[in-house]
Amino acid sequence: MVVVGAGLGGLLVASEVARRGGRPLVLEAGPVPGGVAATVRDEDYLLEPAAGSFLLPHAHLTPILESVGASVVPAEAVAQRRFVYDRGELFELAGPAALATRLVSRRGKLHLLREPWVGSPATITDESLRSFLQRRLGPEAGRMGATLMAHGVFAGDPDQLSARAAFPAIVALEDAAGSLVRGALARRRARSKDVPRARAHTALNGMDGLAAELAASLGDGFRPDWPVDSVQRDGNEWIVSGRGEERTPAVIVALAPTEAARIMPGPFSPLLNEAHAAPVAVVGLGGPEADMPVPSGFGALTGPDAGLRILGLLFESSYAPRRAPVGHRLLKGIYGGDADPAVLALTDDDLVALAIEEAGRILGVPFQPSWTRVIRHAPGIPQYHVGHSAWLDRLDQVAAEFPGLHLAGWGYRGMGVTSLAQHAAALAERVLAAP
Repeated sequence: MVVVGAGLGGLLVASEVARRGGRPLVLEAGPVPGGVAATVRDEDYLLEPAAGSFLLPHAHLTPILESVGASVVPAEAVAQRRFVYDRGELFELAGPAALATRLVSRRGKLHLLREPWVGSPATITDESLRSFLQRRLGPEAGRMGATLMAHGVFAGDPDQLSARAAFPAIVALEDAAGSLVRGALARRRARSKDVPRARAHTALNGMDGLAAELAASLGDGFRPDWPVDSVQRDGNEWIVSGRGEERTPAVIVALAPTEAARIMPGPFSPLLNEAHAAPVAVVGLGGPEADMPVPSGFGALTGPDAGLRILGLLFESSYAPRRAPVGHRLLKGIYGGDADPAVLALTDDDLVALAIEEAGRILGVPFQPSWTRVIRHAPGIPQYHVGHSAWLDRLDQVAAEFPGLHLAGWGYRGMGVTSLAQHAAALAERVLAAP
């Protein structure tokens, strides 16, 4: 099989196929693997401009990483501490104890307690994330939860994101048990006691280092500087054309949808060009510990009444100390997306100034970073809007006419490294089972 694109989505598919005994060939247009996982290294700071952690153990990601001998380490235990900034106050979310905070009013907490008895609609529709959570949790807690989830995963708008497409595991709780609480309890009872609880891990050599390890494990099956111009059917084979020509019974195009539209057969292009992504900016702030009082924890998300433009502030050097020089600290702020596209009109200098001011407001102390960096992502983070599942169904209908041709990557069926690994396992099984 041939994989077009050596982002993490394509590399995980190829690595899983290789782990199961297949022979993948990955073709990458650029000189190095990784895609958006382009770790910034400067003055001993290590800034991850995209995903910087993942949960392990995981049924699909763990076997892939173990098979290639990937260098991953557990995040510091403080990664379990998560915060929310709203209404001028920083709240710590610590499991059930979070119900004791003033993040949600007493009335809002009463709505939460009634969740197991909230009925499900007779016909399940493709609800927005805000609609779904407000229906289940009440207006106040639902609004808060939808904002935090949209900001934290998609830099998105909770009124536009599809609950079912963007957060399928949560909607599945209602599908299975008629309630998020009852569904979560049933899932907990079904969990094997022999499997440790998943916790945050990081790539020891950076996310681009992880990509390099996955690519290296493929040996000659990874070819950089090999841009693909087209993927076309020829009898029972596929011809992948670019710097040369490769013939194969199966092709997995692991590119962003609009990039995939450029090389896929004609019927795919109109659908793929319907995909929506939202540009984001990542702002890194680093400096000596005395000037950067970063707290212990993973980070803070901003709530609907935060009055700030920052969507999330990650305490990078707190849960991953190797990301800053000894005696220094590193913060990472996220801006833009569908949540606030207008903020990206600011210059880099203005974004840095805004991040310094807003980080100080969130943590209640002034910041004086000596190291800053702005990374802009375009087209940015895929947005699974209401209608995304129907769009995938239409893509599947077209794909049925082109056996052996598949799509992969975070533009389709899940964000995050673990979701990419789950889809990689499903694709590997389909490709290797094909006659």
